[in-house]
Amino acid sequence: MENLVNQHIKALKSRVADPTRSGHAIYLDRNELPYPPSPAVIQAISDAVPLLNRYPDTLGGSLRKTLANYASVAEEEIIIGNGSDDLIELIVKVFMAPQEEVLIPNPTFPVYALSTQVMGGKPRFMKRGVNFDLNIKEIINQVTEATKIIFVANPNNPTGNLVDRQDLKMLIENVNCLVVVDECYYEMSQQTVSDWINDYKNLLVLRSFSKSFGLASLRLGYGIANAQTIDYLYRATQIFPVNTLALLTGMAALTDVEYAKEKIKQVCQERENLREKIEQMGFGVYPSATNFIFVNTKPLGILSADLVQRLREQNIWVRDFGGKLGLEPYYFRTAIGTMDQNQKLQDALGKVMAHG
Repeated sequence: MENLVNQHIKALKSRVADPTRSGHAIYLDRNELPYPPSPAVIQAISDAVPLLNRYPDTLGGSLRKTLANYASVAEEEIIIGNGSDDLIELIVKVFMAPQEEVLIPNPTFPVYALSTQVMGGKPRFMKRGVNFDLNIKEIINQVTEATKIIFVANPNNPTGNLVDRQDLKMLIENVNCLVVVDECYYEMSQQTVSDWINDYKNLLVLRSFSKSFGLASLRLGYGIANAQTIDYLYRATQIFPVNTLALLTGMAALTDVEYAKEKIKQVCQERENLREKIEQMGFGVYPSATNFIFVNTKPLGILSADLVQRLREQNIWVRDFGGKLGLEPYYFRTAIGTMDQNQKLQDALGKVMAHG
């Protein structure tokens, strides 16, 4: 079998399952909304059970039109996928040929690079600035004929920071490749460039239901672009890429946007409270327009891997980024939990520092 596997797949790391999650720990490592989805979503799931013997609607069914209204675009300018991860891989498949390049400002969401490698392409990384900002002119200068896609997460994951709209406009206007602006946290940041999709044919916007609507386990994401780009993407999808439960719960979530807004408001308030408390402990904390904060442990001389492990010993999970994505060994990311969960995180950090 070894001689049958593509060499670029052999070069990838083996996947290892995460430990099984228990109800006793506090999980702040995946940027999940700490609240259950809207009651309308829960009812929609119950109502959908008798329909599970039928295949889902193609092209997103009624959800496509509802999303178009929500995003203030035409129905033909929306594509729905099995989470934004699925759409990232689809974009790479459609726009990049093997051995061509994808430009990725690092640190950022690792799925951009993984999808490029899976499709036999070459991820080319550019280092972000001191505060994880982007040097737009440098990115433009690095684009070559082999560059087919640039991924920009806005806000960025794991650092939480935003790119100014005018900087994004400069980038889109001055490159001859696709620019994908990943707005997975749009409802929290309230910044978008989706209004430009017909001004710039090389722009594609990604969004997700995982964070703001609390549907992470159902895997539902969507893209916004000009109709021709969306048509090409749909030509390359599976026939039924999104399951019926996801389609129906997406519809239900959009009928109760006020629920999502209220939960996001709570998360943003908690985010600023948590950021202030952790800064008072002596950590470096970066500004965030998301439901997480990015923390630098270097001011306290603590390796992030050690701190993350000691938090796990107290049943609190955050994500270690020390030594990853081109970073020094001093960074971790924590999602914003409930008020009680955030207090327990503060208490656990205090214990770690007290014991040296």
